This record gives sequence, structure tokens and C-alpha cells, in this order.
Amino acid sequence: MTTVTNVYRVVIHAQPAAVFDYISDLTRHPEWSGGRLRVDARTPGPVAVGAQYVSHGDVPGQKDRPNQLRVTEYQPPSRFAFIAQDPGFGDVVHAFRCTPQDGGTLMERTVTLTLAPLMAFAFRTVIQPLVGKPSMDKALAALKTKLEQPSA
Repeated sequence: MTTVTNVYRVVIHAQPAAVFDYISDLTRHPEWSGGRLRVDARTPGPVAVGAQYVSHGDVPGQKDRPNQLRVTEYQPPSRFAFIAQDPGFGDVVHAFRCTPQDGGTLMERTVTLTLAPLMAFAFRTVIQPLVGKPSMDKALAALKTKLEQPSA
């Protein structure tokens, strides 16, 4: 098996605590992550390590694909992570880091998954550059726009 890791970055002109609060609320990810996505809490109460969610989203060839989500790290206002158990890719780790930068926040999202060697090669050479990166770039641009909007 081969571990594949991709890191995405965006500078957001908002305070780290505001960015962290927004990205750590998994039920709000559909507001910025693009595509058809729904995330429902399975664990009542505030976000915490161990909290569980279920997401449903579309992937090429499958609509309403379920993923079981579990929060694995919650350190306001800087670190947040969750594991998505995907029926096709297994455990996909999403780790977010918020760092103060130039009066705003550098938000880094690291996505890690383990694949069979041939699938990892296809993922790195075709899927990631043609689908994954453009999709993530679009999502992070939407996140930036959402968080930089003046409060109503």
C-alpha cells in the first residue's frame, strides 16, 4: 500500500479563531466545499474529539455516496482533523492547521489516504491534477470568500 498526501493552502483575511470555528463545524462544509454535499451530526453537542458525523456527496459515477466522519483532533484555534471512512478509498484523513499570518490566517488542509500502488500512481498522475486539485482550489476560494465577507 502507498500513502498519498496532498497539502492545500489559502490565506484568509480573518482571524485564526474565526477560521477555525468555521472549518471545525463539519455541518457547514457544504457551504464552501462545492458539489452536492450534506453533513449531519451523529453525536449531540459541540465539536469534540470522537464526535461523529455522516456526509453524503456526489462523486463521479455515484450520487449520494455516504462517508462516516469522526473528529480525531480538536485544538482551537489552530488544529482540527477528522477521518472520513469512504466506501471506495477507506480512511481519508483531513487535517486543518490555522496559523496567524499578516493580520489574517494561513489555513492549510492536508489530505492523506492509503491506496494500492497502481491506484496511487493513477491518483497522483491523473485524478489529483485533473480533478482533485482544481476541486480543492475552487473550494478554498469559496471558503476564503465566505470568511472575508463583511458581517451582516
